[in-house]
Amino acid sequence: MRSERMWGRGAALALALVLFSGKVEAKGVRPVDLVILNGKIVTVDSRSRVVRAVAVRGSRIVAVGDVRRYRGPRTRVIDLKGRTMLPGFIDAHSHVGGMAEVEAHTVDIQVPPLKDGAAVIARLKEKAAHLPPGAWLIGNGTYNQPMPTRQALDAAFPEHPVDLRWSAHDHLINHKAAQIMGLDRSFPDPPAGSAARFERTADGEIAIIRDAEVPWPKDMIPAFTAPERKEAVRAILDDFYLKRGVTMVSDMSDIPSYTAMAELRAEGRLPTRVRMNFLIGPLMHAGITVASSKVPDPVGRIEAMGYTPGGGTEWLKVGAIKFIQDGVWGTTSAVYRPHWKGSATTWKPDNVGGVTYGQDELNTLVGDAYRRGWQVQIHANGDRSQDMVLDAYEAAQARWPRADARLRIEHFAHFLSLDPQRTERRLQRMVADHVIPSMQVAFLWRLDATNAAEPDVAFFPLKMLIAKGMHPAGGVDTIGTQNFATNPFFSIARAVNRDSKYGTIVQPGEAIPVMDAIRMFTIWSAEANFLEKDMGSIEVGKLADFVVVDADPLTIPKARIGAVNVDMTIVDGKIAYQRAPRR
Repeated sequence: MRSERMWGRGAALALALVLFSGKVEAKGVRPVDLVILNGKIVTVDSRSRVVRAVAVRGSRIVAVGDVRRYRGPRTRVIDLKGRTMLPGFIDAHSHVGGMAEVEAHTVDIQVPPLKDGAAVIARLKEKAAHLPPGAWLIGNGTYNQPMPTRQALDAAFPEHPVDLRWSAHDHLINHKAAQIMGLDRSFPDPPAGSAARFERTADGEIAIIRDAEVPWPKDMIPAFTAPERKEAVRAILDDFYLKRGVTMVSDMSDIPSYTAMAELRAEGRLPTRVRMNFLIGPLMHAGITVASSKVPDPVGRIEAMGYTPGGGTEWLKVGAIKFIQDGVWGTTSAVYRPHWKGSATTWKPDNVGGVTYGQDELNTLVGDAYRRGWQVQIHANGDRSQDMVLDAYEAAQARWPRADARLRIEHFAHFLSLDPQRTERRLQRMVADHVIPSMQVAFLWRLDATNAAEPDVAFFPLKMLIAKGMHPAGGVDTIGTQNFATNPFFSIARAVNRDSKYGTIVQPGEAIPVMDAIRMFTIWSAEANFLEKDMGSIEVGKLADFVVVDADPLTIPKARIGAVNVDMTIVDGKIAYQRAPRR
């Protein structure tokens, strides 16, 4: 046994010396541009192979494992020195344009790290000290966090209109903001049964806006100039994605943001690949909505701008149409059982949420996009809205059959077990219809002990979905709510450890192996976006997009997974980012 181990080390050393010699060039084999070797290369292929070397010619992989015959005198060599390399990560659900606006124009008020509502007001006062009277104060928080009371906001900011966001769906405003927008007791409530709702003060003035359209002033956020937008988008893709190992972002931004990306690509400055998806629906947040579903032929308007299904390039690919069918868990998502009292910051009895579209209207919208050949993905947090989405998908498929539609439900993340037969039937339909669950496990981070104690609910049940043969796509879905979570290792850690920022361990029985969590952000995200022929694993013929990390996520203690650092991101066979060496 000892001699065999010694022979193995010796053979590996001999192979490394041969590879470094630059003299191996088999007859009839054209040398490659790049060889990466001496590492633990996790291919994420169908056999889960781990190899030590990869060869790249141009932007494509030409050999995996034994690369000796591809090495030539001009071949560039990257020595991993034992480090781990993975396929470039793919974020399946992002909002780059919205993130750019939030980072540039809002105040971070997240609790934690801030302590409470009083700390939020203190942070806003720091900002207000540098603003003229009447200027908007916009704070960006995260789901379910504590906020100041309406009374405290009014007392602190009598001259500044204030908009505090739990997310793009939910806003707390002060009296000055309500006054400017005319949101007094006479302003009508949203239609009964819709996902939108208002929460009012004792005198009827609107204090909280949930998934509702109101006349936000156009000048409340300074408008980007075209050069400013281009730089802001570039910075988001660079700092929040590329430097965190993400090489493809499946995005939902507005047309000006996509125009900026096209210009960046023409200039050779687009940091990552982007799949351009188009959100049609209510205008909830600048930077994400492309068209209103209320205008005639919204999909046709997108196509008239030159975007057609599957069009574009390896760098800017045309993707899906997205609709929003309900709101968020705990307040406005459409559910069969009323939302639980402990599931959100404010509570309304007998609240079953609501939907954006009735079944006939949803069927029409989905059918129109489907018959034109688009992939469709629909935001549906609640079980009632999820069933409506499946009805619409099945109606479209019955009328315009397509062999490989890859329809998606975004935020398919909470399952009520109160009625197990209904839940099981929904999952069976998902499997039978080949509908992809697009789940943002990063949002486990927001659950405190009270939230997690909600009875009869399975939160982010990844193990359950995978056991049924589904491949959940990994995304982050942040428009300021958790911009730090664009690091895929943050989500991988949540999927494996099931922990929240409050130290709560949420349903540990739904934890999944590290390798499956990696698949969520590589090959399964590729499949969810029709990209698996080009990316998502390290295989011959695929694009040479890789991420090199400073620790092996498959072997380190699970508690350390979230702290894994990206040393290098390679796109198209070229080093696009390299972490500065430690001093």
